[in-house]
Amino acid sequence: MERDQAEQLRIRIERKKDVAKQAQVIGIASGKGGVGKSAFCVNFSLALGELGKKVLIIDLDVGMGNIEQLFGMHATEHIADALKNQFSFREIKTEVSPNLSFIAGGTGLSKQFRLDDRSLHVFLTQLDSVKSEFDFILFDFGAGASEDMLHFMLAMNRLILITTPDPTAISDSYSLMKLVYTMKRDLEISCVVNQTFNRREGTDAWQRLSLVAEKFLGASPSWLASLPRDQNLVMSVRKQRPCMLYSPKATYCMTMRFLVRAFIVQCGQQLKAKENMSFSDKVKKYLHLIRRNKK
Repeated sequence: MERDQAEQLRIRIERKKDVAKQAQVIGIASGKGGVGKSAFCVNFSLALGELGKKVLIIDLDVGMGNIEQLFGMHATEHIADALKNQFSFREIKTEVSPNLSFIAGGTGLSKQFRLDDRSLHVFLTQLDSVKSEFDFILFDFGAGASEDMLHFMLAMNRLILITTPDPTAISDSYSLMKLVYTMKRDLEISCVVNQTFNRREGTDAWQRLSLVAEKFLGASPSWLASLPRDQNLVMSVRKQRPCMLYSPKATYCMTMRFLVRAFIVQCGQQLKAKENMSFSDKVKKYLHLIRRNKK
């Protein structure tokens, strides 16, 4: 009898945990275009899905989003449709697999998002309605940190910064970090150095970026991984099929799997110490700060 009661109590506790589950909101950003940010986002999400994590990608590369092309899929509705209150996020998300869905970007997003507070409210309300259904929600930002998106970047649980060893990419990554750290020095940023010839090239690039950031900004990104140049990735983009599906045993894909495991460890450590403010409240907080600083 006591065992039955204990088992029922355990089930109740587990159900409460499931109800309280809220996805971690992760931003994928870069200082400049052409560093492989969106391809990273697509393959990263598939690697998370392989580990049983449920993932939603929201394409916020305003007016030039290419997530649906990288998946080789066509979305009939886009995020602009939800912001006009025509559809819910559940209705416009496109399912790639049982563990992965995405919401495509819309050409009307820039004007609505920047100028219309009502659209922002709709976006946050819709996001809150699906957060319990996923483990991770990934925002694929456009290159750089536009004024439209800065408050979203600041509200992330973590920002993954994609760069390459190229000096211009490093310089633009520093510029993005300067903008972000000026507003929120304790934001968790993980650095991924893409398109490397070897791991040493990746760590050297991260160390250069990290040392300069620490010296002049008082904060620096943590190391996550370097990803190799891989012809399989190039071909997968041309074929509009993610590399994790096109060539799952490619060096790029094997490295991505190690990266994802390291990322999950970082997120687990972060959850032990972070504040409980909701994502929506943080967006509103930083939007208010940005607007106040402009006056």
